[in-house]
Amino acid sequence: MAGNSLARRAMRLLGALDRHGAVPVTDGGAGTCVLHLTDIRAVRCPAAQFEAMVRKGWLDLSACPSTGRTLASVSNDGLTWRKRTMAGGDFAGQHRQVTSTAIDGQSGLIRNNAESPLARLARPGGSRGGAWLEQSHLLAGERLRSDFEFGQLAASVSVSWDPARTVRDGGGAKGRQDLSDRALDARARFNRALDAVGPELAGLLVDVCCFLKGLEQVELERKWPRRSAKVVLRTALEALDRHYNPPPPDAPRRMRHWGGSDYRPPM
Repeated sequence: MAGNSLARRAMRLLGALDRHGAVPVTDGGAGTCVLHLTDIRAVRCPAAQFEAMVRKGWLDLSACPSTGRTLASVSNDGLTWRKRTMAGGDFAGQHRQVTSTAIDGQSGLIRNNAESPLARLARPGGSRGGAWLEQSHLLAGERLRSDFEFGQLAASVSVSWDPARTVRDGGGAKGRQDLSDRALDARARFNRALDAVGPELAGLLVDVCCFLKGLEQVELERKWPRRSAKVVLRTALEALDRHYNPPPPDAPRRMRHWGGSDYRPPM
């Protein structure tokens, strides 16, 4: 299919079918066909282009059980082509779920939710329909990852984080003398967060939040039982969230004792 205009028409048609599902197709005359999206809305398409989309596998044709009319619907290949084209022809782009967020006062940060193990666990699903992680857990993990990236720590921290080998010395590819104040502040926040959760949980947070390891990989490397990383991760993220959002201090308590109004403690 040649020409940008044909591609744009195909994009619009596939998008319409994606929204409306299978729709009736009739002959529009003069080398065209008509796709009836609703009772009052229809789209006219050149028959040659429609047939080309069918040959490419972008459209599925079927017969209506009650009327026998031809129905057209967008196929999985058609949706894949449309999504890839919207991503600028980037093959990997069709698998991205890019969002812009603000973390720790830094706005406009771009995140690909499809690559984040936390984002998958924070989406509703499963038999109960609820998400395993809450949004507070997700934001805490993304905040740690943000400091990890701003602090340029990928070259300083091994993929399996070792609490005995911290990044406080600024070693690795970029020493302290080469870092901006912003990067040094990010490293300091990163270290404080890991200190707050403790060495037992810090390694898991670095593996999952910063290096984006899957839970299955974590369990295999650490020789943990299946599905145990999911539970430990939630515990670690709760500790991390408490560090970032500490609860308000308890109100001062009055001293209480049992005794009469004239009671006085012995001196």
